[in-house]
Amino acid sequence: MIKEDKSYLSKLDLLTIEKGIAQLDIHSLRFDRVDFTEEEKEENRRIANIVSQEEWERLCDENKRRTAMKIEPIIESLSNKFDIHQYKDSSMGHYQSDWDLFFWCNNDNKGRDMSYVTLSLNENRIVERRILDVEQVLNYIKEIGFDGVNITIQYTATYNDDKVREIALEYAEKVKNTVVQLMGYSGKIKKVSNDQYGFFKKGAKKRYYQLSNKLLLEMAISKLSY
Repeated sequence: MIKEDKSYLSKLDLLTIEKGIAQLDIHSLRFDRVDFTEEEKEENRRIANIVSQEEWERLCDENKRRTAMKIEPIIESLSNKFDIHQYKDSSMGHYQSDWDLFFWCNNDNKGRDMSYVTLSLNENRIVERRILDVEQVLNYIKEIGFDGVNITIQYTATYNDDKVREIALEYAEKVKNTVVQLMGYSGKIKKVSNDQYGFFKKGAKKRYYQLSNKLLLEMAISKLSY
């Protein structure tokens, strides 16, 4: 089954995507076993109650091994069509090249545990290219088949840095030297250097918390200024 996961998107991510300040992006593809049915969960609970801890661990390891045997051929086939960093080549020279996907899995005392794999997208490519890369990967996987494997598209948000900076600085200028609430404290936002602002708690003269453009953006959004 191919699933989508947007659970890592924050409220700010969703709002800024809606307002065109950020774009919906794809972080990675996750490969693991298909979800247990309710009947399988019940059977697993029954078995766990009647076998020793050692036997239960052996059964879990066997289940992981069966899952790995389904996932590994998929990744191997993908590696013959796409440039997957760290699957076969983990050199620094290759990392600095324009690879397509970045391979990761757990490792145990037997080596790679292929029962859970992630293929991350190349952050050096533009959002549109990453989305196209995922489409091509999924189309190929559908061709070769993926029975017994869950493939999850993990979404993220990519911000337009210029828009973030513009909104952040405009908001900071708008509210500087006025009393605001931040992180449970009352204080003022003041300019501390060129395009840099700090939050001074009430009564503070020199010590301040430096404000990032992202935090200023979040403050601006929460005040419905934009």
